[in-house]
Amino acid sequence: MNQRPLSQFDGIRLDGLEFCSKVYRLYESIRYGVDGPSRMRRRPSHVEKKLLDELMPICKYLQASYGPGRFIDVSWTDGNQQCDAELFQRGACVDEVRHSASAFLEVTCVMDKNEHLVRELLDTKGGAFTPDGVRRLKGGAIESVPKSYKGTEFIESYSKLLCGRIAAKAKLPFPKSTTLVVQCTLNMPYSPDEWAALIGTVHSAVAEWPFREIYCYDTLGHHSVRLFRQ
Repeated sequence: MNQRPLSQFDGIRLDGLEFCSKVYRLYESIRYGVDGPSRMRRRPSHVEKKLLDELMPICKYLQASYGPGRFIDVSWTDGNQQCDAELFQRGACVDEVRHSASAFLEVTCVMDKNEHLVRELLDTKGGAFTPDGVRRLKGGAIESVPKSYKGTEFIESYSKLLCGRIAAKAKLPFPKSTTLVVQCTLNMPYSPDEWAALIGTVHSAVAEWPFREIYCYDTLGHHSVRLFRQ
């Protein structure tokens, strides 16, 4: 594998579908390489972190957006700059001013503070309960116990994380053509109604945001939504 695998993306303008293909090939090369599953769970280096926390979410957005009338090139930058990627768009949807010829993506990930412990347990023990029931004990061992919820408590718990992250991002200056891509690592699998209830809290809790749109999706790939300024 390329000793600098991120260099094939960093600052290079690529067709959106070509970008996705390259990212997925990098994913496969790590996943099926030496200690691949463990590397994906533990994210020991900058490569795994950027792959899973930025490149893969950008691919998710591109595949949900690229199509007839909207052709997208993307340039991702490896760094701590204002936005994670710039989009260059063309086609009928752009000509009709439904989309900007130049746009930007900012990516953020929302997960429980104990999610890394869950991944560690998956790597070492093969399973874990919900993040709310996981903690590291004195001596370094990880304890995982079942956690029960009443009604929609689990949605309310996660919604605080989601709304808090969006509100924090909304306070920062971004170009008006920026889309916020939110990768949601949920605290358990959600039904469509539960996902709808979660997203409903965003509209009520985050009154304003500087983004053209907010694209939220869950890491299992079953749910996604586009939110626009009202």
